Amino acid sequence: MPFAIVLGVIGTIAFGVYAAWGRIEGYLAKFVGSFAVDIERAGLRIPTERLGAIVGTITVALWLASVIIVRPNPIYAILLLPVSFAIAALGFRFWIKRKVKARLKAFDGQLELALRLISSGLRVGLSLRQALVLVTEEMSDPAQTEFSRVIARSNIGVPMDVALDDLVRRVPSEELAMMVDAIQVQSKTGGNLGKILDHLAGTIKGRRQIVRKIAALTGEATLSGWVIGLLPVGVGLFIMIAQPAMRTALLTTTVGHLSLIVFFVLEVVGVGVIRGIMKMDI
Repeated sequence: MPFAIVLGVIGTIAFGVYAAWGRIEGYLAKFVGSFAVDIERAGLRIPTERLGAIVGTITVALWLASVIIVRPNPIYAILLLPVSFAIAALGFRFWIKRKVKARLKAFDGQLELALRLISSGLRVGLSLRQALVLVTEEMSDPAQTEFSRVIARSNIGVPMDVALDDLVRRVPSEELAMMVDAIQVQSKTGGNLGKILDHLAGTIKGRRQIVRKIAALTGEATLSGWVIGLLPVGVGLFIMIAQPAMRTALLTTTVGHLSLIVFFVLEVVGVGVIRGIMKMDI
């Protein structure tokens, strides 16, 4: 009988979601739109409406899975819906941040070569705009896409300084900011821009070497942090598989639900602390 009631609650809520899906999709699109800057930085070409629909679908899937597995009473089943949305929203935010970080890392890895190409173009008599065109012809994404945007904006009359500032806004990289500052200062004071960019490329190469050395020296500590973070999860899964009574208590009682919530919060805090300790800025 309780399972039949749960199924009835699921059906009722599912029908309500289906009936109001248009309005819900609009709210989800607004929610996804709040990440517009990060979506642009991640280079995603997916409409916000589709991303909102994906978040909504994940929310419903998480809610259905939690209701089927935990089998709560109707009140708890309703309360699990916003919890499922919060988990889906956090997962979406984490995914976007990961995409942004990966794209910025790829761009930073291409920046030294881009500076070499620009410097070489300036040395043979090309203008800055022509040197940027050379970068777009010789390099792949994301550098190709970002510098193409700079050229496209300059083609419609936007000053090069403004287009480069927009590039720094889209790609918040310290090394890119140094490049743009060097170009802007040179345009006002004069000087050998090609030589300046060569020196900047050498500085970036030195920083890359330091980053690789730090990664090699801290690799063991990073692996230990992952082990410490995943060990409680592994032990918990083993206990739930080996001890059916404890699994039932965790999944079907209020104390068990509170214990899982506390475990999740402490696990997130612990992983965050470990990541903070291991983070080094150069």
